[in-house]
Amino acid sequence: MEKILEKAKELGIMISKSQQFANLKEAEAAHIADKEAVQMMVDYSNKQQDIQKRASVPDITKEEILKLKEEAQAEFEKICKNDNIKAYLEASQTFARMIEQVNSIIGYFVKGGQESGCSGNCSGCSGCH
Repeated sequence: MEKILEKAKELGIMISKSQQFANLKEAEAAHIADKEAVQMMVDYSNKQQDIQKRASVPDITKEEILKLKEEAQAEFEKICKNDNIKAYLEASQTFARMIEQVNSIIGYFVKGGQESGCSGNCSGCSGCH
């Protein structure tokens, strides 16, 4: 058990020193320093909560759901026009994909070489199978 925990620690250190993590932290700092971006995210979050409340009405129609989805997409596109938000979202997605790949590889070997949620898209994958 001790050796496994040591390897987990090593992996955590490697991840924290990765370019993906550095890019995420840099984008996060730029995002936080941008007061307009922060306010846009607060507004976006509030709008999302409003949309969720409106969508939870029991007798909502398909047309109303479609309209709410369109509103949500429009709000998302609005915040993505901010360069700092866009960079942060991209860096966050890249980092999340790396973590997903690491988890997939670990799962593959834990399950004895059986598929463990691999999407089959190996772009950027270090080769689990």
